[in-house]
Amino acid sequence: MFIGNLQELDDCLLHPLIATVLRDFVATNADVLALPKGKTDLTVPAQFAPAELPQDPLFMIVSMDTSQLVIERRPEFHDTYLDIQLLLSGEEWIGCGPHAITLDRSDNPHPDLYFMDEPATSYIGLQPGDFVVIAPGELHTPLCTLTEPGELRKIVFKVHKALLSPSV
Repeated sequence: MFIGNLQELDDCLLHPLIATVLRDFVATNADVLALPKGKTDLTVPAQFAPAELPQDPLFMIVSMDTSQLVIERRPEFHDTYLDIQLLLSGEEWIGCGPHAITLDRSDNPHPDLYFMDEPATSYIGLQPGDFVVIAPGELHTPLCTLTEPGELRKIVFKVHKALLSPSV
């Protein structure tokens, strides 16, 4: 998991595609709070496109949610997509760990969404402008609060793992 802020993007620490996605987003969205909720397909920059693009290679989901107490949320992971979770408004805590994931102990209610029952081992507090990069297979618990539930608005960029291949 990588933690950062849009005001302090460091190309040295981020995969070049992730840095490009975040920089392009900032450059083209002056009023992020006015973005409509829902899924938007994004264009894969030519330099990162493999010879054969997978279905739904790059998209973002804008959501408005209510955080829940950490004991009410189940950790999740994805097998196919890397997440870039960007908080736009509110306050969010994201749990991470444990790090050993066994597919046969998980629920799979939707494509590329698996839930586990093991509680998170650490929590990271996010403020507007903060983002976390979560690799495929990395357990995380989004939409958490340590105190009172509250409204938050966020974007989750979904990057197909085929776009992150060193052969691209």
